[in-house]
Amino acid sequence: MTTDKKCDSAELEHVVHSEKGAVNTFLVLVCVVFGGASFMFGYDDKLISSVAALTPFVEKFQGPNPATGEYALTARNQNLVISVPLVGAVIGGLLASPLNFNFGRKWPLVAAYILSIGGGLLQVFSPNLGAFVGGRSINAVAFGIATATAPLYLAEVVPASMRGRSVSSINILNLTAGVVGTVIVWGTKKLGGHLSYQIPLAVQSAVPVILCGMTIPLPESPEWLISKGNMEQARINLRKLRGFSDKQVEDELRLMEFCEKSNQEIRFETKFWHIFKREHLRRTLVAGSFFSLNQISGIILSTTYTTIFLTQLGIADPFSLTIISSCCTLAGTIAAPFVVDRAGRRPTAFVGMSILLIIDAVAGGLAFDRSNKHATLAIAVLSFVFNFFWASSFFSLSNLMPSEMATPKLRHHTMSYTIACAEITAVITTLVVPQLTSADAANLGAKTYLVFAGCMTGIIVFMYFLMPETRGRTFAEIDEMYAAKVPAWKWRSYRASIEARTGKSVRNTLGKEIDIGNQPSQAST
Repeated sequence: MTTDKKCDSAELEHVVHSEKGAVNTFLVLVCVVFGGASFMFGYDDKLISSVAALTPFVEKFQGPNPATGEYALTARNQNLVISVPLVGAVIGGLLASPLNFNFGRKWPLVAAYILSIGGGLLQVFSPNLGAFVGGRSINAVAFGIATATAPLYLAEVVPASMRGRSVSSINILNLTAGVVGTVIVWGTKKLGGHLSYQIPLAVQSAVPVILCGMTIPLPESPEWLISKGNMEQARINLRKLRGFSDKQVEDELRLMEFCEKSNQEIRFETKFWHIFKREHLRRTLVAGSFFSLNQISGIILSTTYTTIFLTQLGIADPFSLTIISSCCTLAGTIAAPFVVDRAGRRPTAFVGMSILLIIDAVAGGLAFDRSNKHATLAIAVLSFVFNFFWASSFFSLSNLMPSEMATPKLRHHTMSYTIACAEITAVITTLVVPQLTSADAANLGAKTYLVFAGCMTGIIVFMYFLMPETRGRTFAEIDEMYAAKVPAWKWRSYRASIEARTGKSVRNTLGKEIDIGNQPSQAST
């Protein structure tokens, strides 16, 4: 037993030492560029609410609202402009799976950027509402591909101890784009005429041009190259991405190769439907739930429909407040990388989700006193606070968990399924919310928060029983724990085998292999 502990200590010291020096300028640059895919999506997501609230846009594509006489989109046209195009994102998410499997991570992303350029230009020069919706639908296909691809790359090119920070950091670019988009619309609003909405849309078309040029020279994922048997190119690419010695590169390659060999039984026969097989179903459902469930937390009222929702509340200058709302979301996103790798996935989720539940309940209750201006202002402020905690917890985990939970050979399928599920949920929520909040529909306004409070209650129960703690775990460890059927609430204390942690066996003084797995740790790993 004493020998086992000494070997375990030495092995852990080796793992810590092997990751020192992994971070270098080129790796950071690569992560930023691939994270730029989320900038493209974030810009569109925040832009459309502000653009759809501009009088020249409504005048061009609809005219006065028949119910109110004001220049505001009807619930039907809100659905056409915001909800219907998201069907394209479902298609893009499903396309990402075969694209990622056959062509890697880089080239599907480049293809998405090229597609987005065409969709963006169609929106800028749309002669009617149908053409505008068509342009947004094309863009949505590109977003589906990009959103499913970028987190995979980021999860694969950084060491396990950095995975949470790396993948969740791409949300910073997402929300930065939201702030940029709302500021641009706030500025162009003063111009009046068609330029007030065409300029922000033109900027949207320029973003993928820049990202495409920056992505093409970058190295492909070493893990994907190993899965295709191209060990030599994987070694070259990993050497470019790492700042430490060749010996440490070989150590990391060996761990990747071990993980690949552990999945040889599905190497050549991997099918999309394998993610629903009994041994993978639990992780598929949990991975696929994050993106979907965060959309029924209530965030849609203060992100996608921010400007429209604030206008319905009767808040002064909703365009300026939309910028504040976006900044609060950005602040939460910046905080997230410091939280998820230190506090862990489960604590981050449950603290954040509990706060969201409380805000939903309070904001929904305040909405019953519509004549009270202080109550209305409080709802707006609560929506900003909601944005911060949503971004620092629920949203930060949405990209991270699907990319690290799936078994390596099914990761691209799982991520594709996740994005498809998320966009289906987005279609449903963006269709339903206008019917609940709009004056020409159910006219619930901010009372809709109570609906989301009920949803959050169910989400918290679901996550308690099924969400594992994956902080600092290698992909091989995650595979091992799912195979051992470790309950989600016990992952933090589980001691995985040395081979799963390092990709090699440890021998004692008698020359026998030591397996110290399946033992509870004395401290959290």
